[in-house]
Amino acid sequence: MPPMDDPGLLEAKGLARAKIRAKRRRVRTVRRRTLRGSLVLFAVVWAIVFAQLVSGNDPALSRAPVADRRTVAHKVRPPRTEFAPEAEPEPLEEVAPEPEFAPEPEVEVAPEPEPIVTGAS
Repeated sequence: MPPMDDPGLLEAKGLARAKIRAKRRRVRTVRRRTLRGSLVLFAVVWAIVFAQLVSGNDPALSRAPVADRRTVAHKVRPPRTEFAPEAEPEPLEEVAPEPEFAPEPEVEVAPEPEPIVTGAS
């Protein structure tokens, strides 16, 4: 076993300690950057949501879904102005109204069986 005062051994231990310190410093730096980035992203998202709510543009409260112009242009059709001269509507046949409540069918109820009596009871 080499003596404890060996300069090569002390130098190796010093290098190992320096590497460990450098690794811990890098880990601490990465953790701090991740935490700061997460907090900044969270604050930015909430600022956008808050600004949208304050301006009155809450998408959850809108009455109709917003459609872009292309979709609306394809769905809108001009009204038909051409009618056939002989096309007259046929009169509707009168249909008797159905009763509001239909009578329930009668169901026979079977009588309950008598209890079984044994000598043990």
